Amino acid sequence: MSNIKKSLTISLLAVLLIVAVLPFSAVFAEETTSADVLDELQHDSTFNADDYPELSLEDLSKAGKPLLEVIQVAESKEDKLYIYVYQPTNNTIDLKATAISMSCKYSSNGQDLDPSPYDLTLVSTSGVFDKYLVEDYKVSNDAYRYYNIVAIYREFNASIDTNTDGADSVEKAIAVGQQWCVYYLNDSLVYEMGTFETLEIEVQYTGSLAFSEGITIGNIFGSFTWGHSWFVAFNVEDYIVEHIYDAKLSYSVRPMTRVIGVGSSGEWSYGDFVGKEIWLKDTDTASYDGGGLFAKEYSWNRISSSEDFIANAEAQDVTISEECKNKLKESQWVFAFAETEKDEYYSEGATVTIQSDIDDVTILTLHFVDINHKIYNLGVVGDRVNPDNESDGYGGMDTDLVDDLNKALVTIYTILIIIVAVVLLGPLVLGALKYILNIRW
Repeated sequence: MSNIKKSLTISLLAVLLIVAVLPFSAVFAEETTSADVLDELQHDSTFNADDYPELSLEDLSKAGKPLLEVIQVAESKEDKLYIYVYQPTNNTIDLKATAISMSCKYSSNGQDLDPSPYDLTLVSTSGVFDKYLVEDYKVSNDAYRYYNIVAIYREFNASIDTNTDGADSVEKAIAVGQQWCVYYLNDSLVYEMGTFETLEIEVQYTGSLAFSEGITIGNIFGSFTWGHSWFVAFNVEDYIVEHIYDAKLSYSVRPMTRVIGVGSSGEWSYGDFVGKEIWLKDTDTASYDGGGLFAKEYSWNRISSSEDFIANAEAQDVTISEECKNKLKESQWVFAFAETEKDEYYSEGATVTIQSDIDDVTILTLHFVDINHKIYNLGVVGDRVNPDNESDGYGGMDTDLVDDLNKALVTIYTILIIIVAVVLLGPLVLGALKYILNIRW
């Protein structure tokens, strides 16, 4: 390709980014392995460390700046991706980034992204500047690479953060909204950045509902199973959402086991976490039927308003705790995103419990229409949260069938009593009758 064609291509990309493009001199691949993050940043002739002063929390709040700010990305010869972060309160409170939400396909306006969470590892720090490796990511060999960073997550810090009851934030989300385009020009890497709109949400509650399996033969031997439906409730802060078409979420799940009995400590043991990414649609439903005697089939929508979520549960005789119900009433929307089972049984004189531990629940995208009938499909900025492992509601057996059984049992018991009475008292009654008849005769 001629230099003229390259220039036209670059110009076209700049126009497609819509927003003002901030060009950076190339951070060459061989330079991304230096020991000091500040040394690397200073290879960019446009970089000025004075533009990134140390600030107190109060000054930062007055300036309306985030606690963490992505200021550069860089690719290495080893096809690794690095993120450079400005942390202005370094001397007041040291905050570490933990992950990013990133989509790696082109978007002209930040719509229709497909982000995934990527863990970050701190590899270099110097004052207010930190350099992170993006874990489990390999740079593609495409001519133009796009890095749409929706959000960056940081460690929860009790001195400045507060948890919402029922939404135990393990990582706080900070909006980024940057699309980086990386390509070669005259054998040098060029980095261009434009910004895009993100959607901030507030997670209100996350938990689960449990459902009975009914009566099974296994119950006789001390074996029981419960179904669990996991959900997350949230509010959209800057829009009045009329309908949600679909959404992308991620979470991690691992098995957890406890043994209570002779020779056991009764402590939980855990397996390895497995990351999950799922899409929820407004037409998706889920259900649970334990299959046992008097088991009731429960069903629910994947996406529902909080009001509909509560009404649907109560219509199926699911009892929700008051704490959970109150938090749901403070929420606008509920996503039912996963189902697991809890098993409990007796083995060699001990009680064994096996269930699932779910962590890092993250809403990544939201495709919705607002009350003005305008449709959006945006990357989401929301905390990563951990539900506890205590159920927030319970659905028992089919009460109508149990009532019918009780009525049938009463009838059966009555008949049995009559039969027993006839069998036991019959000879006495017959003897008395014969005696009376003989006297009269």
